[in-house]
Amino acid sequence: MATAQPSVLGRARRPAIFALLLAATGAITGMVLYSQAGLFGLGSRLAVARSPHGFGISLDGDPAFTQGALPGVHVSAGSVEFFTGSPDLAQYIWQALTTLPTFLVTAVAFFLVWRLLWRARQGVYLPQVVGRVRLLGWWLLIGGLLAPQLEHVAMMRLLDTLARNESFYGPANASLLVPLLALGLLAVASVLRDGVRMRDDLEGTV
Repeated sequence: MATAQPSVLGRARRPAIFALLLAATGAITGMVLYSQAGLFGLGSRLAVARSPHGFGISLDGDPAFTQGALPGVHVSAGSVEFFTGSPDLAQYIWQALTTLPTFLVTAVAFFLVWRLLWRARQGVYLPQVVGRVRLLGWWLLIGGLLAPQLEHVAMMRLLDTLARNESFYGPANASLLVPLLALGLLAVASVLRDGVRMRDDLEGTV
């Protein structure tokens, strides 16, 4: 008599398979972040800082930029970058910090998601699952709000080493997608907590 083969989900519950999936997810995340930041900007011999000010410099007199423009279209540059080909250690550190906070938030969030999924394989209405959903929500809420501000400060500190009177230390523009997702997870944690209480009450009455 043929024995039933374990399902994909059943195999994923095994510690070795789960660890392999976690490593693969981490590797994919690392490659995505590396392709965007080039290992926190340390893989380049340049230190580059973008000015937060908008300039609107006209490029209409340069054929290299206007040859692709349609008739009646004007060309202008809206941002300016300052860079040096011989950065010192402090400039490398500030450049790394312009991307490192987002990397940490993303990497830790993936780790928390995997811990949540590993615990939820035995059911979602468990106090441990509620705690891990809440932890993930708070991490994304705090990290999603704080990481862009830290990266902005690092960029301005790097800019101070490359230009005068260009930096702006006011609040940085940040996407609200991650904080909204975090608030959603906190709401889900509240619903799951009520579900845990209802299950405990039902078990107590049986």
